[in-house]
Amino acid sequence: MEYPSAFRVLGRFRPVLAAALVALLVVHGMAAGAARAEEGAEQTAGKSGAKSRKARPSPVRPSPFASLHEIQAGELTGLSTAELEALIAEQRKHVPENPKDETVRRNLGRISMEAANRILQAESLGRAQEASTYAVLIRGSLADTLWRVTQLAREEPARGMAALGVFHAEGILAPKEPARACEYFAKAAAQGHAAAAYRTSLCLAKTDPERARRWREQSAGAGNAGAQEAMGRACIEASSVDLACAKKWLEPAAAQGRVSAMSLLAWVYAREGTEAALSRAAKLYRAAAESGDLAAQNNLGEFQETGRGVPRDMAAAIQWYRRSAEQGFGPAQFNLARLLAFGVGTERDTTQARDWATKAQAQGIAQADELLRLLSDAEKRR
Repeated sequence: MEYPSAFRVLGRFRPVLAAALVALLVVHGMAAGAARAEEGAEQTAGKSGAKSRKARPSPVRPSPFASLHEIQAGELTGLSTAELEALIAEQRKHVPENPKDETVRRNLGRISMEAANRILQAESLGRAQEASTYAVLIRGSLADTLWRVTQLAREEPARGMAALGVFHAEGILAPKEPARACEYFAKAAAQGHAAAAYRTSLCLAKTDPERARRWREQSAGAGNAGAQEAMGRACIEASSVDLACAKKWLEPAAAQGRVSAMSLLAWVYAREGTEAALSRAAKLYRAAAESGDLAAQNNLGEFQETGRGVPRDMAAAIQWYRRSAEQGFGPAQFNLARLLAFGVGTERDTTQARDWATKAQAQGIAQADELLRLLSDAEKRR
């Protein structure tokens, strides 16, 4: 190694200086090693005729940044919400001691970007509560990261632009500006971001349906469950129902755990009507019903009432109708009213029947009008 000229002039003191440098570089927890190094330096200086000095350098306090490193996007994958919160807290500890440290600032920005992308992922799977949890995390613990995410978007345009789209779409860290959000989503979609492509399709749904369809199909092809369900629904709502087309898109969406896609796929199998298809429909309806889908709860009740795909069980049918009805689903309110009105599978209760039928009528269920008329006529004949 070639030393600067000052070190060459003081060549005979190299051992002293080297040992001193070692002592300065070690941390406080290695004080014993530093003492040994200093003792060796003093002996060498004595041999060269230099006056031995016992003055020691001040102890070096361990730097809080000694183990700090810049987090990469892949390191955040798989971390739970609690783990992200702990990581944020750990990063925040370093800010007061070195407020201008770029590593900490970039790390917090990258965590914010990760959380925003998780909002999109949760939405694609129909997990509203999970999406809300990440929104709260950003607002509460990462409120100062908007500028940093904007900078990181230059390095990671797909995820960065998608995050900025979320911020402006939901009013997180930034004003709620749907038009600006759509611009960011379009930029992220152009970089191949599947969830942003679906959001772009929603932005264009009214103004440019054909472009919206292309973005939706691109997103579905890239695996976005929300886009896949939308494609499957389009196959059902077309002028002629295409069950094969619907299953092509709904199967992968349901496999990812999107509950509404499970329920819709069950309807497709029920429409096929074969014994195997009805059995498959019943299993899908049950999975969706147990996950809280109101339509699936009502439809599973119908299966239990009629014995389609499952053994007939009126008690179970009433249980599923009531569960859905109590959460405000109109068809289930009518079905429960119908069974109560005629005492099918339960004791007849015209008072409750009228109450549920009235609620169903308020939601536009046409059959509820006829049921209320029948109940009224029966009372008059008494």
